[in-house]
Amino acid sequence: MCRNKNKQYLIDKVDRLVLPDNIKPKSYNIHLVCDTKQFKYNGEEEITVDITQSTDTIVIHSIDIEIQQAEILNQKAISIEYDQDDEIAILKFEQPLKVSSDSKLRILFTGIINDKLKGFYRSKYNADGEDHWIFSTQFEAPDARRAFPCFDEPSLKATFNLKLTIDKNLTAISNTMETEILENNNQTKTFTFETTPIMSTYLVAFVIGDLEYIEAYSKIDKTRVRVYKGRGVKDSSEYALEIGVKALDFFVEYFGISFPLKKIDHAAIPSFSFYAMENWGLLTYLDIYLLTSDKTTLVNKREMVDMISHEISHQWFGNLVTMEWWSQLWLNEGFANFCGYLSANHLFPEWKMWKEFSQNHRNKALTLDALQNTHPIEVPVYSTSQIQEIFDDISYNKGACIVQMLENRLGCDSFKKAINQYLNKHSYKNTVTEDLWESLSLESNGLDVSKFINSFTKEPGYPVITIEETEVEGTFKLKQKRFTFDKNSNNKTIWSCFIRFLTEQGEYSFTLEKESDTFTIPNFKRGQWIKPNYGQTSFLRIDYNQEILVPLVPKIKSMELSAVDRLGVLSDLFNVCKSGSKEISLYMDLLLNAFSDETDSDVWTFIVQTIGEIGDVIFDQPYKEKFNRAVVTLLTGISNKLGFDPIENEDSGNTLLRSIVNTKLALLGYEPIVNESKKRYEQFKLDKTSLNPNIAKFVLTSVLHNGGEIEQKEIISQYLNTTDIAEKIQYLQVLSYGSPTEQLYENMLKFSLTPAVQINDTQFLWNTSHPEFKYVSWKMFTENFKQIDTIFKDNILYTNMIYHIFSSKLSNDQLNEINQFFTSNPVELCDCVIKQELEKIINNNNWFNNSNFNLNNWLDKQKL
Repeated sequence: MCRNKNKQYLIDKVDRLVLPDNIKPKSYNIHLVCDTKQFKYNGEEEITVDITQSTDTIVIHSIDIEIQQAEILNQKAISIEYDQDDEIAILKFEQPLKVSSDSKLRILFTGIINDKLKGFYRSKYNADGEDHWIFSTQFEAPDARRAFPCFDEPSLKATFNLKLTIDKNLTAISNTMETEILENNNQTKTFTFETTPIMSTYLVAFVIGDLEYIEAYSKIDKTRVRVYKGRGVKDSSEYALEIGVKALDFFVEYFGISFPLKKIDHAAIPSFSFYAMENWGLLTYLDIYLLTSDKTTLVNKREMVDMISHEISHQWFGNLVTMEWWSQLWLNEGFANFCGYLSANHLFPEWKMWKEFSQNHRNKALTLDALQNTHPIEVPVYSTSQIQEIFDDISYNKGACIVQMLENRLGCDSFKKAINQYLNKHSYKNTVTEDLWESLSLESNGLDVSKFINSFTKEPGYPVITIEETEVEGTFKLKQKRFTFDKNSNNKTIWSCFIRFLTEQGEYSFTLEKESDTFTIPNFKRGQWIKPNYGQTSFLRIDYNQEILVPLVPKIKSMELSAVDRLGVLSDLFNVCKSGSKEISLYMDLLLNAFSDETDSDVWTFIVQTIGEIGDVIFDQPYKEKFNRAVVTLLTGISNKLGFDPIENEDSGNTLLRSIVNTKLALLGYEPIVNESKKRYEQFKLDKTSLNPNIAKFVLTSVLHNGGEIEQKEIISQYLNTTDIAEKIQYLQVLSYGSPTEQLYENMLKFSLTPAVQINDTQFLWNTSHPEFKYVSWKMFTENFKQIDTIFKDNILYTNMIYHIFSSKLSNDQLNEINQFFTSNPVELCDCVIKQELEKIINNNNWFNNSNFNLNNWLDKQKL
């Protein structure tokens, strides 16, 4: 990461660029007078500060704000300068400011309510045929400086007293309870809110609009819980309120610490770049994660429960105890990802959420962390421009996997006790990773947690373990090396690998702390089965040789082995094959021989995903149709068992599985699905309530994929005419997945850039299921780059679009074209993602070259 050594005002502390430490904020009194018709506001603030060193300059974060006046210790600033790159204002005074405590820095300023989905911004929704505005904040990371001048670093905690003057017909909410609502003489009213706890600037929040709410109270602390939405929005907030109350009670009990505020609000926002935000006492969400209707699917509800639980857990892990700097982001997000599933699994044990965790979070993290263009969990963040890059699957998902690995190593009770100790010790303070290790070590029965885990947090990547039987029966030799798709990698990191094993004899564990070692399982007989990394709780892969894999097949086929472990075998074998260490035919054989009777939705999700990855790299090969027939053969059995329609009170896994399998069959043109979908679509056109939301996606995808322009226009019309949030997203996904020709797909991409599609929905239309259409995505991206760059500039949603514009396999000339384009048109926010995606393409090229002949031969042997 490049560093600019010519910084005049910020302080270079080697690993970060920060404000001078001679001014310490203690409290803010902020009053914003908002003109929501002109999208602007006037601000007045008084910041109580300690001046620890005499100075004639105060440096404060401020961007997109005009400061009219600044005053402290009876001196007005004689000049106010701005540094746009560092997002600071420099306040200069004629005489040096003396060392003092509780001095009052008074600032008058003006700002705009922007449309950038960050800072203080506006978003629009439609109700009863009319457009309405909601004005809300998103200050992570770090954008409080876009709303008011502030010392905008996580460790510079302070208390906040907020006043908002707004149109008399609107409502305002913030982190804390309102203490007064004063009617003014100019058609406005002023909301005054209670003083917040001491907290970081990025957690300040407020929402303004014509709002309505429902409320309930938690059982344990009697905390008031509300869910807000725009008035007139028809979608329901009842489900979110129920989950909000139950999850709050769960975490109060789990953490052993009462929620420190009197209330907790959840607010649905029409446009949102981060999907949700944990502001203390005022949690904000993209509306689809908070509102439901009769069109809401089981998938939507599971996402809601996870998301709400994730954000509530932050009220302790992130808000009460906060990372000291952005390099410790994983402390916030890794823990919240883990806790989201902890709560969801507690509230809905029948969903078996830890399976989804393994399929979704662990596999995503393992995939990204196998690249050369990855980064450690604890990654240096030198400047604010680099912060957005680490909001990725490493900080969130690898972080969550490391937390789960620690819980598994220490045991649930000891882990929970250590977390309680950590939160109590550091309440209202900032921490670094070592503080957490210290607390965990106290409850670890002598384990040095730092020594055990540092290689997983401070180094990029993870190990792959090979297991070989020795001449001594029951004794195995273990070896480790970094797992990577790049055969030229020469990484020599040695991880401390705690590995659990399941055998006929029971459970065993072993810690591999060097490159190779041996361990013995008593009474183990050659040829018996053994499942390494039992429970998939260690962040590593297993390289399954035939000695280990073959005895496992009957346990997989009979499903005696848990779904998480079946998924683990699949994931490890597929990725080892993809790395070139084994032939892809081994994976295909395992699918047909061991998984033909599989019933678990998360396992099938992975199977469908991987056969999709294979299809993406062979899409231009003459044997592609043979491969598709093999896939249909694999999927039809489970599709027939499930049937076309959900059964009342069926297992939730079957509901999910039906959609996964039938969507893939629809895309492959499987006639029973295609023909029945056409019948259901004709009924749907006559009666919109006739189509069960849990089958709507594959029905509509089938109709469009096997239809044409007429069906595309009909589904676009449905999208434009519905106000149902879940239904809108589903139509977008169908249009992307199902558009059957290059021209129709191009039409979708053009449509995505029109005002009819909100900025946070655009990404859905760029995610085609047709690998042969990907060049259309690239063409449209380059041809419309100025417009796209303007829309998404500095917005984290930009990275989501970048994920979808590249083909899975490209020639060297095409790779050079992409490199040249981004050299001429740099996108700093997406630089890391672009490098990762190009590395994936190179890896796929190598994989294709290594596997093409082998896969073709395998298909010939199947006589399809």
